[in-house]
Amino acid sequence: MLGALWGAITGVAIALGPIVGGWLLQAFGWTSIFFAMAPIAALAAVLVARFVPKSRDPSAPRTDGVGFAVSTVAIGALIYTIIEAPNYGWASGRTLAGFGLTALLVAAFVAWERSSEAPMLDLSLFGNPRFTAASVSVAISFFALSGFIFLITQYFQFLKGYGPLSTGIRLLPVASCVAISSILGTKLAVRIGTKLVVASGLLSMAAFYLWVTTASASTSYGTIAAQMVVLGTGMGLTSALATEAIMGVVPTAKAGVGSAVNDATRLFGGTLGVAIIGSVYASLYASRLTAALPAGLPTAVTRTAHTSVGAALTLAGGVRHAGHAALATGIHEAATSAFFQGFSTANYVTAGVAAAGAAMALALLPAQPVTGPVDTEDRQGFASADTLSRFA
Repeated sequence: MLGALWGAITGVAIALGPIVGGWLLQAFGWTSIFFAMAPIAALAAVLVARFVPKSRDPSAPRTDGVGFAVSTVAIGALIYTIIEAPNYGWASGRTLAGFGLTALLVAAFVAWERSSEAPMLDLSLFGNPRFTAASVSVAISFFALSGFIFLITQYFQFLKGYGPLSTGIRLLPVASCVAISSILGTKLAVRIGTKLVVASGLLSMAAFYLWVTTASASTSYGTIAAQMVVLGTGMGLTSALATEAIMGVVPTAKAGVGSAVNDATRLFGGTLGVAIIGSVYASLYASRLTAALPAGLPTAVTRTAHTSVGAALTLAGGVRHAGHAALATGIHEAATSAFFQGFSTANYVTAGVAAAGAAMALALLPAQPVTGPVDTEDRQGFASADTLSRFA
């Protein structure tokens, strides 16, 4: 039930974050978020210090500073390259150099971790197919969710005209279904197996993204809410059981290792989701807008429209207010068309990633959830007896 509890709490956080953040934005402005979160973080620190039992490993190795530094730079280089690719071109020398640098840094990280006596991340964990498949499943679920929230927030606010708080409230179907299906998924897994439930969750997410490609400015919120139910259910089924699978592979004495990897895959998947889905959308939005804008617009106006769909629609409103109704309509239609071009393609990409994850889950995840201590068979895939001894 550990994965179910994690999943349910995740659902609560997904619900509270946009609602509280939306209220703060609407009432006080964006800087208020930082002031509001500071005391909450301080309270959490006090509660952890007071109630969470100490679990320090007496034989814990020293901190792997080199591994930490190299991995941080590698992830930073990757995300920066992806985010900037729409501005410089995916095939530009700058972008290719960024991907090349990332590959070199990843190779250096792997080489260092394999040779280090006290690695930050024991890579032999990923020799166990169950661990790898579960970690990738968690990453994909948060990849998909974060990419969706990035796009749907713009859709709600700019195309539907909802305010920040209203947008947050309208994301509740996703959050509610994540919490509920996280609990139901663990019960279902006992009956039909882990791999079937996780694969079904990822396929549900793929189906959601295919369905949401049909969205338009006139799509009713009822339809969108139904789509979000599919997404939330799929994510809950996936992330909760994948977490159980991760923790089932790692020996009890080293549960912190599994927990750390689980959290890292969530964050990495979510970051990649915003970067990749956002960049795919931005690239297609810019190219479509260039072709669709009315001819003869001043360079400054064109540049403003390319900043974002929100800027383009605001610009159209200003032009209409100035008495140029036909030109305003042309800018508005061009921006809307460009938005949905990028929106639909980005969702197709995410659907493909989720479907690939479902195939991987069917191939590699265990048929049934692990319910007892990790035994010798479960440890197959670890690199050596020396490695095993660190996790025993």
